[in-house]
Amino acid sequence: MDETAVEKKPDVVPTSIWFVLVSIFLGKVCAGAASILFPVILKSTGTFSNAIIGAILSAETASIIILSPLIGTIIGRLGVVGSVIIGSLGRIAVVIPLIYTNNPVAWVIGIFVYGISSNLIGIAYQTWIGSEKLGSKRGLVMAWYLGGMSCGLALGPVILNLLGASAERLLGFYIVAGISLSSLIPVIFLLKCKPPFKGGTKPRILFIIKNGKKVMLGAFMGGVIMWGIPAFMTIYGISSGMTAGQAAILLTMFQFGGFLAGPLISWISDKFKDRHNVVILSFFASLLCSFFLPIAIKNIYFAYSLLFVWGGAVQGVYSGCMTLLGDLFRREDQMSASVAFTQVKAIGGLIGVSLIGLAMDWASSEGMVYVIVIASLLYFIFALTQYEIE
Repeated sequence: MDETAVEKKPDVVPTSIWFVLVSIFLGKVCAGAASILFPVILKSTGTFSNAIIGAILSAETASIIILSPLIGTIIGRLGVVGSVIIGSLGRIAVVIPLIYTNNPVAWVIGIFVYGISSNLIGIAYQTWIGSEKLGSKRGLVMAWYLGGMSCGLALGPVILNLLGASAERLLGFYIVAGISLSSLIPVIFLLKCKPPFKGGTKPRILFIIKNGKKVMLGAFMGGVIMWGIPAFMTIYGISSGMTAGQAAILLTMFQFGGFLAGPLISWISDKFKDRHNVVILSFFASLLCSFFLPIAIKNIYFAYSLLFVWGGAVQGVYSGCMTLLGDLFRREDQMSASVAFTQVKAIGGLIGVSLIGLAMDWASSEGMVYVIVIASLLYFIFALTQYEIE
């Protein structure tokens, strides 16, 4: 009787997961604020071309590529909670010095360390959630996880605007540092928790890529969009005649679109026999949005509406690929899957951000559109080739 009762006990979300989700949310508010502040400050110096700005910002994705293979060992040494603490403090340590310099080498180093710190936090938390025995609650927790990230990223620019710090260097950097520090408050309640993931194992990145080629290509092309839009959308809006505050809201609408689309896309994906179709449709929607951006940007309300829909499309790519990883690989391989997904997405982001910067110098602000259209089109064409004609 007792054993049967235990077996039928409903799935419960551990209390620790709630604190993890709150910390993730606050960390993403910090990232959202930084995604506006960094490119705007670099552009305002008047000394950096778009190509140089792209090279500086791509240091964040480069750090992810370098760090990812070592993440298991690092988390094994520091522990999951220790990794989060070190990562949060690391972000603060590099953000403050950037207030006082316009040296491109110093910015590359600062953004590189910022990326290492953020990635350490992200992989630690992502693997914690993926390793928990959540049963029937897994889909719901994943929706909260993705929704919290998108909402946090969207609120970052809003907070900067409300405090008048979108282009205020000193105030903006202190806000980013303060939000990063606040993300450690929930961690206080996690100090005595024992996450199911201990770390110490080497991620099987090549194994994951080999056995999940479709998902990895989606992550690669998606990385071009997921990193390219936050890096250059504000600059694109300003180049199109918007004020810095109005242009910052473009990214806010993009992130809010992803936040609201998350639960809906998770529900829709369960209706498809092949979840790859969700990713394909999301890329097609992204293709349409990027194609119509130059037209919509002429009207602020059309632009905000399009970025809202676009955010939902990109969220479909991200959540679709993440769900497919859960379907394709065992629990023991989830850490490897998370690292491989993050690394491949970062490689796409590194190439995408660099190409967008070069394209915007070559073809004005519309260069961003060209790169994203090509990335979306390439994946969509690839997806069509996978269907057999009877």
